[in-house]
Amino acid sequence: MRRRLFAAALALTASAWAAAPAARPKAPPSVQLREPTDEERRSFEEYYRLQVPVRVSGGPSMFAPAFDIQRRGKEPWQVIARVDSSPRHFTPDLCRQVRTSYIYNPNAPQDQRWTPSAAAPEWYVWLATPKVICTAAQYTTRMDPAVHPDDVKALIWQHRALLARARLLFAGNSGCARQRALTFRLSAIEPAPPSNGAPAMVGMVFDSDRDTQVRVAVRKSRGEYAAWNVSCSGSAAPPAG
Repeated sequence: MRRRLFAAALALTASAWAAAPAARPKAPPSVQLREPTDEERRSFEEYYRLQVPVRVSGGPSMFAPAFDIQRRGKEPWQVIARVDSSPRHFTPDLCRQVRTSYIYNPNAPQDQRWTPSAAAPEWYVWLATPKVICTAAQYTTRMDPAVHPDDVKALIWQHRALLARARLLFAGNSGCARQRALTFRLSAIEPAPPSNGAPAMVGMVFDSDRDTQVRVAVRKSRGEYAAWNVSCSGSAAPPAG
């Protein structure tokens, strides 16, 4: 009799466990953003003007830090300031600004609260006008230093035509088909791994108006460039109309 009761109890317990809904994993805390405090802004301005010479910063008229301040849940705020150098000729055909990031530590001594980020500075380039001093541009392209400047110049010149040809490749890629008709802007030029039949490759990164991103691998052969393959991140519904 006891054995039957014990077996029945086990069966009821197992049934209860089976009926109970599976525990859902906790979603990660959402990212919180905020603007810099007056103290953070003032502290960085003092630090930057003491550390960076005017010939690099461009002086007060060019100094315009951008702050990226965020945290998850109750974690400490991560405060980063980014500054672009004064625009200068990188080559006769390209202007360049160098973007450097700085990290804030509120617990450090007052004169040591800002330090350069461990990440390498980023290069942003645009086509230069011959014999004209470089000035800040509305649209720039992030350039990986590993890409030759001649390739960068050529791809910026030809990016619209290369994107038009790349759209023909979108249909054959399930991750890109729905993005074929979106509007894109060239955001970066980077190295691309060799591909079968195309040993010399360069990568172009395009950002869409739907917050998606497309990478176009471009084949270089005897000074000519051709869209070779595409990959896409994110998804987007086709535009209405």
